[in-house]
Amino acid sequence: MKLIELEEVDSTNDYLKREYQNLPMQTCVTAKYQTKGRGRNGHVWESHANENLIMSFLFKDFHKIEDAWKMTQLASCSVVGLLDRYRIKATIKWPNDIYVDGKKICGILVETILDPDLKGVIVGIGLNVNNEDFQSMKQITHKEYKISKLAIGLKTFMLIYYNLYQTNQFHKVLEYANSISYLKDQWVEYGDYGEVCFQKLLDDGSVLFVDRQGKTYKQVINEISLHNK
Repeated sequence: MKLIELEEVDSTNDYLKREYQNLPMQTCVTAKYQTKGRGRNGHVWESHANENLIMSFLFKDFHKIEDAWKMTQLASCSVVGLLDRYRIKATIKWPNDIYVDGKKICGILVETILDPDLKGVIVGIGLNVNNEDFQSMKQITHKEYKISKLAIGLKTFMLIYYNLYQTNQFHKVLEYANSISYLKDQWVEYGDYGEVCFQKLLDDGSVLFVDRQGKTYKQVINEISLHNK
């Protein structure tokens, strides 16, 4: 996988959308400064040198748009694996946030490139590393981290999990994702359902949960942005 390291960019996701035709089948990009990045629901993903790891992955050898939601789980498991390497225990808050000690430390944004048919999937990851104002790796361990080293580690984990997907072993990714779910077996207020207990993420991208009366529900909660060229 080709790694592109930029000094400054508006958005690593947008960079890959603009340049995808000129890039290898699998490419990832990082930037020291990101000025106009965005996360899910319009949240801003700006970054400054040595504070956050902002990294986007392009997979052009991806052909099933109905499987795009699976990329979120690959990325989630990759981030949790990276954090575990530094003895930070993280969990996945579906659909695409990573939590440590009840606080968000990472967000994930998955987008498809339609030109007009599916040309690729982009996975954007924003991890708080040395930031003093938010939950971050530094706040948790009181250590400073090198962004470049973390980027290489995250690329390695993404390749491992993407290979599992490519070799029809996504069930292993799903099992791991379910084992490290933030809300698994907890009772929480959820919309008009009242108190519910989330059971597991299913292989069709929906989440299984049950209410206090024992009634079971399934709901798709993964959010994928469609980008038309």
